[in-house]
Amino acid sequence: MVDLSSHIRRGHPITFLTFTIISFIVAVIASTLVTDYNSKNNAPSMGVENAVRFLVFAGWWGFLFSIIYVGLFLTGKGGVITSIAGHGIWIFVTWVFWMAGAAALTDRIGGGQDCGNSFLVYCNSTSALMAFAWIGWIILTFMLAVVAFIGGGAFRGGKSVKEGLA
Repeated sequence: MVDLSSHIRRGHPITFLTFTIISFIVAVIASTLVTDYNSKNNAPSMGVENAVRFLVFAGWWGFLFSIIYVGLFLTGKGGVITSIAGHGIWIFVTWVFWMAGAAALTDRIGGGQDCGNSFLVYCNSTSALMAFAWIGWIILTFMLAVVAFIGGGAFRGGKSVKEGLA
């Protein structure tokens, strides 16, 4: 089997830091929207408000744990947490969170909006939140596919998925 460890050591921090930035953007936009909804009591609907609140959770979850994973990966610590299986479990759970949040918001606002003719308060911010949520989900899909590929190669090669990613 081809040794991919040098590519993983280079690509892991880049991919995780990209996702960290996207997570931060989602968390900040969603947190700002929730703050405005709470202070002005002007959420377009309970469904939109709930979807945005869930994206606050998903955004901060992704931001916090991405930083932890990058730190543990770069220092070579973490054991089972930074193993192939640990990465796979965390990425899958996060992938589900982001898909649920992005899909719920997309459903509640009816997909892409023409903000000139929209019922949405803060239409541009809500549309940006939806776009960044889907971008984060796409990055997570890529990460999940890479971890599945590496895990499958490790399993076929007689190694354990408890071993480190690189």
